[in-house]
Amino acid sequence: GTLAIGRGTATGALGGSADGYDGPPKSATATTVPAGLTVDFTYDGETNRPIDMGSYAVTGTVNDANWQGSATGTLTIGKAPATVALTNLLHVYDGTAKQAAATTDPAGLTVDLTYEGSTTAPSNAGSYAVTGTVNDANYQGIATGTMAIAKASATVALGDLAQVYDGAAKSATATTDPAGLAVVFTYDGSATAPTAAGSYAVTGTVNEANWQ
Repeated sequence: GTLAIGRGTATGALGGSADGYDGPPKSATATTVPAGLTVDFTYDGETNRPIDMGSYAVTGTVNDANWQGSATGTLTIGKAPATVALTNLLHVYDGTAKQAAATTDPAGLTVDLTYEGSTTAPSNAGSYAVTGTVNDANYQGIATGTMAIAKASATVALGDLAQVYDGAAKSATATTDPAGLAVVFTYDGSATAPTAAGSYAVTGTVNEANWQ
């Protein structure tokens, strides 16, 4: 007759969850009872060890002449941290949209930028909260800063500075470059145009959101 001795049943546990992506392939581990048995692994059904960030279904199967057994689990590779530095944050208004820039470590990662929460880059003078967020399958990182767009310089030429008393208030005029900017006047520091004969120190100040 034939004497058949079947393989014994081994038990075990899988381990080896990876903390973060760093380039090399990641492997699961296994402990067995009895200890020290060889275990073959598959990751989502493949024998190749995974590299990229993600979750992978792991099966560990005992490979031994006298023992059999298997266990399943999940190998998780998290995103690795990246550092982000925002640049190109100081501009002067010229009517065009102004964009921040970013550098990363490791270099060359894609960074998505928002300005006050919007993806549209601003063009008007002002201060804008900028957020740069890494957009990459294997890395994560974020940085915040402020982008400032300064008002552009305009020139002002005053006119109508010689007038004759007739009882009515007399106002200076101004031309600007670029043309058509609003100008606010003061006369000896007052916003009220004078009526009496005399000499008055006139200041004409551009009053615009994007020009000074």
